[in-house]
Amino acid sequence: MRKVTVTFDSNVWENIVDETKRSKYEIYICLYESIKTGTIEPFFFEGIATLESIPKNDRKDYIKHYRATISFQVNANKPHITKGSDAPEITDYLHQQIPKAIKLGFRFITFPRVGAPRLNIEESYFASDKIYPLQDRLDRTCECARFVESLGAGKFKLHNRLDGSASIGIIRQTAEDVSLTEKQYAKHVGEWVDGDALSAHYGYGLDYFCTNDKARGAGTTSVFSPNNLQKLRIKFGIEVVSPQELLNLLERKHNVNENV
Repeated sequence: MRKVTVTFDSNVWENIVDETKRSKYEIYICLYESIKTGTIEPFFFEGIATLESIPKNDRKDYIKHYRATISFQVNANKPHITKGSDAPEITDYLHQQIPKAIKLGFRFITFPRVGAPRLNIEESYFASDKIYPLQDRLDRTCECARFVESLGAGKFKLHNRLDGSASIGIIRQTAEDVSLTEKQYAKHVGEWVDGDALSAHYGYGLDYFCTNDKARGAGTTSVFSPNNLQKLRIKFGIEVVSPQELLNLLERKHNVNENV
């Protein structure tokens, strides 16, 4: 049976990788074993260790003062690099769990937005472009992100709550904002990460996006709202499933293969 490629949201992958959480629920033990035996090829989104890793009370301040690293080179001369902001420090918890995930086989999928913080890790920890060449993958990711934002979800939600002037950039919008509290801002950054994660997932051409958000019922303007997920399924074929739905799918595939 071909490996099933799955992007796991934070509220699922941590339960799979963290043995103290996994041991409490049979469903995560089963998913862990499916990864170990090669039935599932697992991925997670880089944003879990960049934007989402910033403490909620610090996200607004971090983005307000964020500066991208700029590099330019003329002919064969030595590149000139203007160093920008450091990537956010990942939490102690992620310091413990990400290496376990990498060892288990997880790889990071990315959405390289211009100026966005990037992880400074080995290239081998990032997913390869096995299904689509790099440029095609980036084009697919951006196409999906534009659609997500056209729904009023993803990064657009933060732009809109600031002042709607997405053309001036999120850093300047944030610096000029006096309306959103740190808590409100942090929530919209979470929505931004969710939208980018789904877009990157589509860009790489992976099979399923597994999250518990769908099971809890997201707000109507969230990218995980049932209405928005249906639109993403129709337009791009993105399949968002809960952990139990994923296990059910794996079981059906196994039964079909046994009966062939």
